Amino acid sequence: MAKIYPVSLGCAKNKADFEKLLYILQKKGHEFVLFPEEADIFWINTCAFIRPAVEEALDHIFELGELKGDSKKLIVSGCLPARYGKEKLKELLPEVDEFYGIEPFRIFSSTEPVGRILSESPFYAYLKIAEGCNKKCSYCTIPKIRGPFRSKPRRFILKEAEYLLKSGVKEIILVAQDLTSYGKDRGEKDGLVRLLNALSNLPFKFRIRLLYLFPSAVNKTLVDEVISNPKVVPYFDIPIQHSHPEILKRMKRPFVAEKWLKTIEYIRKLNPFAGIRSTVIVGFPGEGEKEFLHLCEFLKEAKFDYLGVFIFYPEEGTLAEKLGPKVSYKEKIKRKQEILRLQKEITKERLKLRVGQDEEILILGEDVRGRSWGIASFQAPEVDGITYILAKKNAIPGEFVKIKIKKSGIFDIWGK
Repeated sequence: MAKIYPVSLGCAKNKADFEKLLYILQKKGHEFVLFPEEADIFWINTCAFIRPAVEEALDHIFELGELKGDSKKLIVSGCLPARYGKEKLKELLPEVDEFYGIEPFRIFSSTEPVGRILSESPFYAYLKIAEGCNKKCSYCTIPKIRGPFRSKPRRFILKEAEYLLKSGVKEIILVAQDLTSYGKDRGEKDGLVRLLNALSNLPFKFRIRLLYLFPSAVNKTLVDEVISNPKVVPYFDIPIQHSHPEILKRMKRPFVAEKWLKTIEYIRKLNPFAGIRSTVIVGFPGEGEKEFLHLCEFLKEAKFDYLGVFIFYPEEGTLAEKLGPKVSYKEKIKRKQEILRLQKEITKERLKLRVGQDEEILILGEDVRGRSWGIASFQAPEVDGITYILAKKNAIPGEFVKIKIKKSGIFDIWGK
């Protein structure tokens, strides 16, 4: 039985796959170690969505490749082998002993395991409800890496959710490349809403969060369910990527930004304090000053609570790779910084509006100063801000604590 040093890179969907693999390996008697020097096997689960992710994966491979010597083994799984092919990578990366693709747990198990070894917190978990994507976004490598969209049967999702809840998880975060398409490949209407209803009936105290909703598919039925269902946090993570109609057309993103503003208006009419998060890409081919200013004005109007900003990379094999006119790297970085400055003020303003409001916090731990901290309904772990508890007695990790928000900052809040 081997000692394994595991490294997981990339998105929450990748993480969920790797956690299942870790569960299987542990069941087979393998042990996990925190330091590479103690390991017999280095195992890297990679991301390869965009160039920086590929570079990060290669950096880890080169670093561990130098450490492994003759006595250790290096295994690479995930999106890097799935995107570039195992045979090609064997030639380019001879230090790697074995390559596996996406969902590496399937190599060791004929069925998808229910069990997981949670790699971040014992109190929240990502639950992947679908694989692949049918969208044709011109810049995206996901359909090539992950294949067509296919929904996981509801009974398997419920079984996995029940396992996680029995293990002490208090927030289940549903993830997929496109949550809003759940069930459509099986001819089901409002599949995501039906799934939320089924999950909500599980007899545990917990909450549900949704990540990655496709903009044009967010309808009133879904919004009403998210806002009204007491077990679903009022949080909408919807990557718009841009606002200008010509850039959206070039991106092959079939939605109109102005219509999305009406959706935001509808969400905030039902719940003014619902959390709304998005991501944008700057420097896409053809994005001139006019198109960039359009995006800035849109963000000022939309007032997202939190926002992720990425620069465009011409990924090999995508339609956008050959599009022009190109935007210089220097200009891309400049625009990213400008959007971040703009959004910093918007987030600060949105958080300030929450002072005086009551909020329920899932406590996740203590900081170096001994303060309890956690996440509010409008804060997804890892990507948004956090909430600090102003109290003499520390709260217990894994508990839900009701607070009144007393203070807000640029990204975080404080409550009592």
